Amino acid sequence: MSDYRLHHMTWPQVRAALTTATVGVIPFGATEQHGPALKAGIDYRIAERLAEEVVAAADGTALMTPPIPVGFSPHHMDFPGTLTARVSTLCSLLEDYLASLARHGLERFVIMNGHGGNLAFLPAFLTEYKQRTGHTVAVVHWSMMGRDVVVDIAQSEMYGHACEVETSLALHLVPDVVVTEELGGPAPLLPSAHELLRGQAIPDRAVGGFTPRSLAEFSTNGALGDPAKHDVEKGRKLFEAVRDRTVTLIRHLAEAPTAGAISAERATAISADWGVRG
Repeated sequence: MSDYRLHHMTWPQVRAALTTATVGVIPFGATEQHGPALKAGIDYRIAERLAEEVVAAADGTALMTPPIPVGFSPHHMDFPGTLTARVSTLCSLLEDYLASLARHGLERFVIMNGHGGNLAFLPAFLTEYKQRTGHTVAVVHWSMMGRDVVVDIAQSEMYGHACEVETSLALHLVPDVVVTEELGGPAPLLPSAHELLRGQAIPDRAVGGFTPRSLAEFSTNGALGDPAKHDVEKGRKLFEAVRDRTVTLIRHLAEAPTAGAISAERATAISADWGVRG
């Protein structure tokens, strides 16, 4: 089987791959605490493994970069081991990745995101990037692409970080990040300072006002949920759903016009329509 990971290829191999590949895949994660049972690199490790499986299944349509292992994680900094980067730093790094791939002829991209905190800035950054370049960029986050399976796996009232869902996926994809002897019961949660104050890095959909908060303000061990309720078979089901749907998306992007071409066509149509009216 051919390899579609840039960092495992020579430049002549990449040049040959670019005769069929039209989509660049960038794994983007974080290095941050995940409670006592999951190792700090889980987010970028999951993003990397998902990307590897996706580009392999896309069979020549996509090329993958090395992972970006640090993300936007200020809400985890109260726990030792967390690394975080400024939004400006991450935007610059992502733009440099994208610009490098574009220099080699790619204009369609998928950010394989493994960290929810990165969603605090990714939509705005990629919207601006699309406007500047005319390139097509999609963000895939596993808990969104496989949302129906996530709901099936989750058993805790509160979940979303170092929980049964993330543990199940990790046990299937990167089992070495799970410290099995530490898979205890549900995370000890602290009461909210006020029922209308919510927040970590991104607003949720519950009623209230968003204010940035440390995870330490409502979890004493850095987790949300109960990793002991993991189910590796459900983790496999989640992985397969995310992989297959992302491959379908990549194949669509590979065939579709770029965002710039679509925008130009729309602008021409609008101008023509108003020219007739004038």
